[in-house]
Amino acid sequence: MATANNADTQTTIGVIKVNDCDIICGRGGLALKHPGNMAYRKIVGLNKELYATCLKTEKLRISKSIVAAIREIRGRFLERENGKT
Repeated sequence: MATANNADTQTTIGVIKVNDCDIICGRGGLALKHPGNMAYRKIVGLNKELYATCLKTEKLRISKSIVAAIREIRGRFLERENGKT
């Protein structure tokens, strides 16, 4: 089981099924190869140069837009609970 932290309500909920649009936080093969993580890395990569060269005030806007893009496709940011998959 994984947990999803919903920033809008500041609650943590249990997740039974991980979807392809979800982002799995952590290291290793599971997170590296998950389709949602690959899409997330691609979005981050597309914004990397802009992020590196912009003002600090714009960095927050870019980060929030990346999170919004993931949530728009119903993706969630998940954390493994007690090291379980």
